[in-house]
Amino acid sequence: MKPFIVCVMILVSLFSNAQGIGLRLGHSLTPADHLSIRYEHWTNGAINFAGAAFYERSRANSLNYSCYGIDLLGEYIHDRQNLPDHLFGWRSSLGATIQSEADPWVYKDYSLKRTLNYGLVAEGAVECYLTETFRLSLFAQQKLLLRSALGLTRFAFGLGLTYNFPN
Repeated sequence: MKPFIVCVMILVSLFSNAQGIGLRLGHSLTPADHLSIRYEHWTNGAINFAGAAFYERSRANSLNYSCYGIDLLGEYIHDRQNLPDHLFGWRSSLGATIQSEADPWVYKDYSLKRTLNYGLVAEGAVECYLTETFRLSLFAQQKLLLRSALGLTRFAFGLGLTYNFPN
């Protein structure tokens, strides 16, 4: 839990340069509940940058799983030039993820280094612009991980609310 709090504090320190800050709640098919805080930094080019600190936890069916980590993404906003004129939009993202997983059966007495898992993440989101500063999003995320202790893939989906800082 301490590394997750450190990640959140790093994101908070970056808020002054952010163009968008979001909170996402959802569910993964591990099965676990998914919570993430997302930072968006826009560029003048076609690809923007996003970072997210996330936490997943499950106690269903005698499972005691928890996971926290960071996603770093490059994202493309489709139909970008017309976004202010539209109520709905969508974006796609691709990037890297690193996460630390905990499960008492699989990772019994493992060090942090042995529980780290990393890989690729792809994400898609449909967004509804509530106002110029707030948008609601429905997202789906697929991860392909390189260590296979708890499986090679993770899928999460849910809802998010983003605040866009005025320019």
